[in-house]
Amino acid sequence: MRKSSKQYIIISFIISYLCFGIIVYSKTSFYNLFSNSLYLSLFVIGFLGPLISSFFVHSINKDELGGINGFIIRFRTLKLKKDFILVPLFLIAHYIFAISLKNVHKIDDFSSLIYYIPIMMVLLGTQEIGWRGIVQPDLEEKRGFWKAAISTGLFWALWFLPLIFIPQFIILPQYYTQFAIYLVGIGFLLSTVYKTSGSITYSVILSGLIFSISQVVILKQSSMLVGIAVLEAIVASIFKDKKFI
Repeated sequence: MRKSSKQYIIISFIISYLCFGIIVYSKTSFYNLFSNSLYLSLFVIGFLGPLISSFFVHSINKDELGGINGFIIRFRTLKLKKDFILVPLFLIAHYIFAISLKNVHKIDDFSSLIYYIPIMMVLLGTQEIGWRGIVQPDLEEKRGFWKAAISTGLFWALWFLPLIFIPQFIILPQYYTQFAIYLVGIGFLLSTVYKTSGSITYSVILSGLIFSISQVVILKQSSMLVGIAVLEAIVASIFKDKKFI
């Protein structure tokens, strides 16, 4: 693993684990975070840890990642090309798999997406700059697509681990393993979008949309999350070498 990948993972975990750890230690419940400015700030900074880390890693690895300009340029690669079709295709497939496996718990008001989309784009979507933009390509050079996607997904799942210890958090501790595998499946889709388009912005958009809609189309926390992940891995593998331009 390259130094830049190690730096990204270590810094991301330090920032996020420290912020989430303080919340866990305080025994503040998830829903009470929103009425406490200090803990809410720590919660947000924790989620921004990977973004902060990717910015810092770009800035200290000018030769490899292009410095701060390299960080900015990643967002300038967004063009309405034919390979953008994978974003809505994978988004629809993700929820079709959930519906087909009867793993939808309930569906709430879609108008709330106006609120969720910008939040999820920033808190979770921007993490793609590091996970899929730095770590995944590095691992793929040595391990191939499948092993790299699984490894990156597991690192991502491990990053989520402290959150399950926050009382009333949406991920139940007893289903963390299933959730981790579910994240690996999503990671396959995100990696394929980046691989086929060359634009990390597509991955940012897809990730932000998946997690936004998950607040409206609420999935059951069950073993079926593993089934969704397997189907996504298969679909992603089929499209990973396709070119649409």
